[in-house]
Amino acid sequence: MSDERKKRLAEERRAALEYLALKALAGKKNVIAALYDYLVENASPSQAAKAHGIQKTQLKSTAYQLLSKARAPLVAKLLKLAYPYLMEVEPLVEDNYCKACQTIIHTNHAEPHIAVKHQDIIKKTAMEIEEKIKQEILRRKKLAAGVRSA
Repeated sequence: MSDERKKRLAEERRAALEYLALKALAGKKNVIAALYDYLVENASPSQAAKAHGIQKTQLKSTAYQLLSKARAPLVAKLLKLAYPYLMEVEPLVEDNYCKACQTIIHTNHAEPHIAVKHQDIIKKTAMEIEEKIKQEILRRKKLAAGVRSA
């Protein structure tokens, strides 16, 4: 794989993870779960949206935004690997209050607030999730190597 292709893949991966981290930090775990069902489990948008209590148009719009960050196969693979770690992320805004800057924020404005004011936290969260994914992949490879040699 060429260096240019590796760089592009790393940029796409980071952009997709930052978008998902923003959703998790904003407390939109139901949206992440719906994305997982839709993009990884191949549920219909209607089924996935209904199962997680969101509008089908919201799911499709969010999926479109995510897929604009990286190619579909990469997004599906990333979402599959990152899903458990995304669900562990503690929301930054709860009860109309931003924990990072101690500001009162309406829940509907959590995402834009975090995106504008807390880019550093988004990047840090995305890097932590990426590191956990890398560790999980290494663990799986070691397990597979151990099974082959036994």
